[in-house]
Amino acid sequence: MKLKRILFYSITVFGLLFLLNSCGDGESTNPAPEINLIAEGGSLTADVSMDGDTTFKIVFSVSDDSKKIKKVEVTSTVDGRVTPQFDTTINETYTKIKLTRRTLARKATEKWTITATDDQGESSSKSINITTISDKAGDPLISYDKDALNNPLRVYNFLGTKAGAFDLLDGTPKVSGDNNAEKDVHDSVTTSELSNWPHRWTSKNGTLFKKVTSYTYDNIVNTGQLDAAWDASGTATKWLVVNVGDLIIAKLRGTNTKVLLKITDVVVTSGTGENNDYVQFNFKKKL
Repeated sequence: MKLKRILFYSITVFGLLFLLNSCGDGESTNPAPEINLIAEGGSLTADVSMDGDTTFKIVFSVSDDSKKIKKVEVTSTVDGRVTPQFDTTINETYTKIKLTRRTLARKATEKWTITATDDQGESSSKSINITTISDKAGDPLISYDKDALNNPLRVYNFLGTKAGAFDLLDGTPKVSGDNNAEKDVHDSVTTSELSNWPHRWTSKNGTLFKKVTSYTYDNIVNTGQLDAAWDASGTATKWLVVNVGDLIIAKLRGTNTKVLLKITDVVVTSGTGENNDYVQFNFKKKL
């Protein structure tokens, strides 16, 4: 009987040791996707320093022998601000992706991060840093925090009694009876939204908008940097919801003239019946 017990315990211990050894030294039995940067036609494969507003390429592959890759994302981060650069959903064990972008138009270090996730939720990331060593030149921008009447820059609820539009060329507020061709920014509230004012902007003259995340208001000091920020900021839109802290570029009236706006306050008075809600902002433009 004692011999049987000894044999039983020996087999049990041996089995446990086998299981522990088979797991390896902390190795995952469900490895994450593998990301590889590829040197192709001058594409970046490591940290680099470059001039501002210069074209660069990133080429990379993502592979996973045993599972399907489900999602690939690329972001850039500068001064703590994260900007989505690429996002795709796939269902393959291998993919190769090529990106062409431009460096920041100012001196800074931008971290580009590739993240891949498989169908079991395992993910991996790889990053490179791109340091810009020069600022893009251009005509200086002048900053304004008061309108032509020396009042704070505001766009009010358009269904209220105050100016619900703004002329960014002349720096003047506009009311309902003014020429639509001068309304670069226009509050777009509808009567059904008065109880919950949406602080949503549009224009009446073809002005387009982009939200900016890779720069701050203070970073953009000339027209060259303003143009570069516009080009790097995704798809232009005819309307957008604005919130405190948003940085927006307005491309005016179907021309190439651009104005930089920073939202400094959003005041909502919904439910009072006065409709005096407003968005307050500062803006920069070429003199």
